[in-house]
Amino acid sequence: MDYQQIIVQWKEFDVPETLPRDKNIDLNSDFIITITGPRRAGKTFFCFQLINQLKIRISKENMLYLNFEDEKLLGIEAKDLDKLMEAFYELSTVEKNQNIYLFLDEIQNVKNWDNWVRRIYDTQKRIKLILTGSSSKLLSREISTSLRGRSINVEIFPLSFKELLAWDKIPYNLKTISHSKEKIGIKKRFHKFLADGSYPAIIKDNNLKENILQTYYESMIFKDVIERNDIKEIKKLRVLANLLFESATKEISYNNLMNKLKSLGFNISKNTIINYISYFEDAYLFFQNLKYEYSITKQLGAVKKVYCIDNGLLNAVSFKFSKDTGKLLENLVFIELKRRGNEIYYFRKTNECDFLIKRKNKITGAMQVTKKLDEENSKREINGLLEAMKEHNLKEGMILTEDEEQEKAIGGKKIKIIPVWKWLLKGV
Repeated sequence: MDYQQIIVQWKEFDVPETLPRDKNIDLNSDFIITITGPRRAGKTFFCFQLINQLKIRISKENMLYLNFEDEKLLGIEAKDLDKLMEAFYELSTVEKNQNIYLFLDEIQNVKNWDNWVRRIYDTQKRIKLILTGSSSKLLSREISTSLRGRSINVEIFPLSFKELLAWDKIPYNLKTISHSKEKIGIKKRFHKFLADGSYPAIIKDNNLKENILQTYYESMIFKDVIERNDIKEIKKLRVLANLLFESATKEISYNNLMNKLKSLGFNISKNTIINYISYFEDAYLFFQNLKYEYSITKQLGAVKKVYCIDNGLLNAVSFKFSKDTGKLLENLVFIELKRRGNEIYYFRKTNECDFLIKRKNKITGAMQVTKKLDEENSKREINGLLEAMKEHNLKEGMILTEDEEQEKAIGGKKIKIIPVWKWLLKGV
């Protein structure tokens, strides 16, 4: 490996201008910054955004960016990082009164990366470390053990609706939008966002969206699940993934999934299904939402609901969802709640409520999602929300719909009915 050539290539690299992501990071934090998220969601370009922000006040000589998916860096080990740093110091005019910012992209590909990162963090306080990863090697729970309390994690998902409008340069004023002509353009863009999802590449080239998303899916399955976890029974895993796509937004149980697979001719144990689903979660392909129970044992044993990382991906792999607006709205809201860092559950007793939001060991919000409120579903949706609100002593709840907006007062409880697109723009 030619270490000096790699450093020279970085020095000659023109960092591209990037479209902004709505994330604030203190790069001078005393912690290691870790950036995780699904493949192709924009982690590399978020690093470029941070580098461009730094360049306003810091010399590029004090920065180094390395992408460990570069073929020149394949097979790299921790000892190679020391040699790269030696080459960096030798070839750079480092300003000694400024910090050094080290961006290590897809760090999980470096053997023994965690030992090296801990040593640098503990011994060289002038070096600020920013790490990215796509896989289970850099999930939050892995970081907490690998880096032992030294890190702050930031998750990058596909674009939020607010970010999408900023990229498309579509203006709006939240105070007046309900009565403004801006609303027409916002709603039109929202319906495209709802169906197509928001991976950055799709925004740039929508004509190839299905091919792009199918490629992403295959990469997630093979690179982030099969290869990473050394899966031998690939057919079983793929059939399970198909069942989860078909079950998106629905309740699932491991026993039912096991029985479905057996009916299709696949003998698979419940524990294997649990492991496979955890691998999908590690790859940011699916998320499980647990039923809220006061007992942890009951909670873990209860039926779950499953959601997909992106509506476009969901539609590209499972075409049945393309016209099911209610399911797409629910999946979209779940992902937005995750993007905002919420701890989420669902509620079911006599009635069901789609989402409970938990902060600091307390349920602080309850939310229903439906395409519209009508004679057929209004009683069910409102009763489910009210039951969840009473159970958790909440004064206010929310129903998100495609386009309705009003407030209701029922039994001393306030229910806000808001269009999903407007809730997305409020960002609260």
